[in-house]
Amino acid sequence: MKIKLICSAIGLFVFAFNLKAQTTATATATATIITPISISKNADMSFGNIAVQSGSGGTVILAPAGTRTSTSGVTLPSTTGTVAAAAFTVTGSGSLTYSITLPSSVTLTHSLGVQTMAANSFTSTPSSTGTLSGGTQNISVGATLTVSAAQLAGVYTSGNFNVTVNYN
Repeated sequence: MKIKLICSAIGLFVFAFNLKAQTTATATATATIITPISISKNADMSFGNIAVQSGSGGTVILAPAGTRTSTSGVTLPSTTGTVAAAAFTVTGSGSLTYSITLPSSVTLTHSLGVQTMAANSFTSTPSSTGTLSGGTQNISVGATLTVSAAQLAGVYTSGNFNVTVNYN
């Protein structure tokens, strides 16, 4: 019986000695730095030549493809002038996706500063999300120009407007 008791005590001592109050595992940390996203302008937006009736205004819708249509009292003469959607190039990492934020509105002011027109309802191709293919993608931006009845003839220009891109 004493031997059993001594063996049991030794066993408990060995068992207790092998118990560990803590244990450790290891891990590593990694980080990948990607190319910052950037956007550069290739072309400004131009609605071209526009004629408006004295009693009725309307709109000129410039699509991202560079085509335009008119509504109500606005007509588009056959001598179009310069018609162009705004054009940009986005650059970044690989095949990542990004969001596109367009302005809500921009004001075009007559060269004499006496009248204004508003461009709004901006649209783009691609629309709200783009995908970089090989690290680049082109964006085209159009908008709707509101022309008042009897709008003063002359050149109207806006200040800068922002097109913002951000990785998703």
